[in-house]
Amino acid sequence: MNVTSLFWFLAGALSASAVMFLVGGRLRVLGSQSRWVMAGCLAGVVAAAALYLKLGTPGAMLGAAAVGPVHGATVPVGATPGAAAGDAGSMDAVVAALESRLREKGGGDGDWELLAKSYEFLNRADAAAQARAHKLPAAGAVAAIPAATATQPTAASERLLADAEAARMKRDFSGAAKIYAQLVANRQMTADAWADYADVSASLNGNALTGKPAEYLRNALQLNPAHPKALWLQGSLEHESRQYAAAVTTWRKLLALMDAGSSDARLIQSNIEEDTRLMGGSVATSAPAGGLTLRGDVTVSRALLARVKAGQVLYVVAKSVNSPGMPLAVRRLQTGTWPLSFELSDGDAMVPERRLSAMGPVTVEARISQSGVANSAPGDLLGTTAPLDPARAATLHIVIDREVR
Repeated sequence: MNVTSLFWFLAGALSASAVMFLVGGRLRVLGSQSRWVMAGCLAGVVAAAALYLKLGTPGAMLGAAAVGPVHGATVPVGATPGAAAGDAGSMDAVVAALESRLREKGGGDGDWELLAKSYEFLNRADAAAQARAHKLPAAGAVAAIPAATATQPTAASERLLADAEAARMKRDFSGAAKIYAQLVANRQMTADAWADYADVSASLNGNALTGKPAEYLRNALQLNPAHPKALWLQGSLEHESRQYAAAVTTWRKLLALMDAGSSDARLIQSNIEEDTRLMGGSVATSAPAGGLTLRGDVTVSRALLARVKAGQVLYVVAKSVNSPGMPLAVRRLQTGTWPLSFELSDGDAMVPERRLSAMGPVTVEARISQSGVANSAPGDLLGTTAPLDPARAATLHIVIDREVR
């Protein structure tokens, strides 16, 4: 059997394994056999990709490739892509080699589709969409871990996170960076960890947030778009790089999460004024002309009232019904006398393009945060309105009547 025949025979066999893996969720395999079938299918996916990289198209052999680190798996300089995949023992290394091949030599529709499927296997939906458009991520970019697939912390990862924090507090930034790199490789990073990794990397980068720190901030904000430290660093990055309009938007998102009148809020407001001046604009002190304002009040059900103390953080959040994602508007309040009045307007928008007056029907929720942070967590107390048209809504009355599980 010549090389061409062998290629097509093995590629066909391994492609069948790959298909079995991709549709494995639809197969009903009982007992312990299912584990072996799925393991074999996964091996088929990796081997099929590695074989393709090794042989390329029938009769064409690839040269050596040098690929940088991806999720902590490094392909040695001078190794062939196929060997690298075997040595690394992961789909990450196979993907890195395929990226390198396409970047250096290009490829056809089949090459890009293989890359897209590989990205989907690694839960990198954005990268898969880019691959189908025949585009590659920036060389050396760190792939963000989507919030929907972020793994739960384990005892081992929590120890590593504690070790990284201890090293950071001792200003051992090199030691902390090594621990964070290990957590990245294990896919055990949280939004907090990404923000701290960005901080550490900036300290090792002459206090500059450009480059890798900026990538880590994007990952933190993908996991939690309302992460206070990540937003603060992102605003600083945009100011550093003279993206003053973007900085103003980020500062406003952060200001919505702060206690009105606090020292932090005053500092953020001064940042807004400074960056507005630098971009040649004027500071908006109220909702835009012709903007929309929702008004209402919040109470707590009798069953939960005993669990609420004065001074707890309460977030009022408007969310789009038809466009899930980042909230439209957020207001941070404190519990006290009930009912607690609130206003939400276009001036509270997290992103200028996603204003209450421009996004159709919304829901408005009131949530008492047990930790004080903006993202929802088990144990928080919640009340939500039914979907409503913000342009026609009367005064809202929200009752906090359930616990987030």
